[in-house]
Amino acid sequence: MLATRFEFPDGDRYSIYLSEAPGGIRLSDRGDTLMRISYDHDIDAFVAGSRGLLVERILGEEQIRQDQGVFYLDTPTDRLSDAVFRYGRALTRICELTLHSRSRAVSTFYEDLAGLIIQTVDEEQVERDHLLPDIPNSEAYPVDYRFKGKGGGQVFLYGVPNRDKARLTTIMLSHFHRIQIDFDSILVFSDQAEIPRLDLARLSDVGGDMVSSLASSEDLRRKMERRIAWL
Repeated sequence: MLATRFEFPDGDRYSIYLSEAPGGIRLSDRGDTLMRISYDHDIDAFVAGSRGLLVERILGEEQIRQDQGVFYLDTPTDRLSDAVFRYGRALTRICELTLHSRSRAVSTFYEDLAGLIIQTVDEEQVERDHLLPDIPNSEAYPVDYRFKGKGGGQVFLYGVPNRDKARLTTIMLSHFHRIQIDFDSILVFSDQAEIPRLDLARLSDVGGDMVSSLASSEDLRRKMERRIAWL
């Protein structure tokens, strides 16, 4: 196994193995790269469509081959240093595709959530990215959506596409409770099952109604109708 300075986002070094090959040396990851990607992504979906074409393009540009999920590169011994650099660069570029897909998934989630909300309420009465007046540093505690609540209160709705947003929402709702803001809340997840158990438990302690995913659109509509005054 070859030690390099190429690292995955979690700090682990790339798994690059050396073995004999016709005319030189073979570099291989023994399937480790796609295995790591599979922890957070459906591999069949990851290597399909436009993203799959990008993977193939990266492999072609770096002269790397793939066999049943294993990325490998054969090189003459006297070109080993150059091959290691190209191999590590290719794995880095492939791993970066997961970051682009995650960002795109979050963006799509918020767009879909906005569409569901507008289907339920009058767009003119939706307060998006609301900053609460008369609280210190209010720009640090934005509310995704604010609505007038039944009984004269207010309702805060947050979209929660991932663990990071779950943690951030927990911090913001905890702050609102601590400074005694009067509000109800609705939390809409991209997929509640993907939120780690402890993060979900902390959010449950400070949050109100929860909608497990955007697929539960009728549940979202029902909870909004129960909480919001002008529906």
